[in-house]
Amino acid sequence: MSADYPLALEPRYDERPWGGRRLATRLGKRLPDAGRIGESWETTGVARVVNGPLAGATLQELVERDPAGLLGERGRAASQPFNDFPLLAKFIDAEETLSVQVHPDDEGAAPLGQRGKTEAWHILDATAESFLITGFQEPVTPERVRLALEREEIGTLLERLPVSAGDTVIVPAGTVHAIGAGVLLYEIQESSDLTFRLYDWGRRDQHGRPRQLHVEEALAALRPDRHARRTRPLELDTDRTILAACRYFLLERWSVQGSARRARPAGQTFHVLSCTQGEARVSGGSATAEVKVGQTVVLPARIDAVTIEGTATFLASCVPDLEHDVVAPLLARGYDAEAIAQLAGDTHDLHRFLGL
Repeated sequence: MSADYPLALEPRYDERPWGGRRLATRLGKRLPDAGRIGESWETTGVARVVNGPLAGATLQELVERDPAGLLGERGRAASQPFNDFPLLAKFIDAEETLSVQVHPDDEGAAPLGQRGKTEAWHILDATAESFLITGFQEPVTPERVRLALEREEIGTLLERLPVSAGDTVIVPAGTVHAIGAGVLLYEIQESSDLTFRLYDWGRRDQHGRPRQLHVEEALAALRPDRHARRTRPLELDTDRTILAACRYFLLERWSVQGSARRARPAGQTFHVLSCTQGEARVSGGSATAEVKVGQTVVLPARIDAVTIEGTATFLASCVPDLEHDVVAPLLARGYDAEAIAQLAGDTHDLHRFLGL
């Protein structure tokens, strides 16, 4: 059976020492009875379809069974050479501050047989004191970072960005970063779990042991001049807003009140839809998915249009054609080149389409 309808997914939950329970209390997820759940991996390869004829199949099985129908031309290109689902969506609950870490870029990850990890965060909830670590306050050398680590002074070098619900931040690979305490967010990223911990605030596990650090690997992957940047959302129409865009992913907010029909570039890319408010029925192809807050569906590339009925807000991601999906429609809406370019943060991915 081909993937020809909206696929509702059961995610994978990961316990983390910095996690909490807001994935249940805020997003309605059915978490394990105990433990500090930090992450919900929505589109990992082991996520299972829970609706329609393909119920029980994993996302990876569908990639292998029907790559053209599920991923589309752009999605298949992005999945190479790993033959996987190329975008990983997550919900992350940071009750405590995460480790200070670095993800390598594609070039740095290739010798390890993996892809790099550029990501974007959309803040769903935050306290008045919440922040993100988004880079270094000033240029640093690896030697200065090592010395700060030895002296337990690394915190003095780090840039902190206060955030609140509704903010979007794009994090280029190679950026030193961390999610601060009190933040609940949605993440879209290259499908990779390659993380090098630089510092973990002296945290210890239930056995009293510190978590493993990867200082030399982190310093090798580090691009000290890179920063995670807060983007300025650009509205395409009354119910569709672009939040972030780079070569790997396009992140949009879709708002629905009543009924909305969306045409899609059939055969080009899948879409990941994660509901952050309300509930709706998503129909397309041969079946329908009922989606509530905290749930995710994948729209296979084969579907050329979907109808969404209800009152809901979705975060929608795909593998973009930056010129066609981002630059051209935003220029037509009257936005200037600088406004459009900032959607990609420090990656400069949009510059060549804008003459910058």
